[in-house]
Amino acid sequence: MLPELTVLNLYMLRNGAGPFTTAITALAKRVEAEGERGILSYRFFVAEDGTTARAVIDYATPAAWIGHHDIAMGWPEMRALHGVAELAEVTFLGKVTPEIMEWINGSGLTANVRGGFAPAAGFSRNR
Repeated sequence: MLPELTVLNLYMLRNGAGPFTTAITALAKRVEAEGERGILSYRFFVAEDGTTARAVIDYATPAAWIGHHDIAMGWPEMRALHGVAELAEVTFLGKVTPEIMEWINGSGLTANVRGGFAPAAGFSRNR
């Protein structure tokens, strides 16, 4: 199954790679165990210099993006992530629905939000 929405996040790290890795590892474990079932993959990468990090998150549907944030934003693991990293940019690959924009506009999100990327071609292999 191809995701309907892929999100790329850029984080500016406040205290280097170590604290970010600790925080995101705890969050990823909780998301996998208790989070939105429409998350198909949840992957994070840290720059070699420890100043930035990226996330690549695949959602089955745009509604799963909203569901994930409704579930996880109040978790202490999410607060820990916010303590060690600032979300600088969110890029939506796929349809950004009015419901997503409504959620963002009501959230206080200060990151640069980019959208307008419609699927063009591709495939996914199962290993």
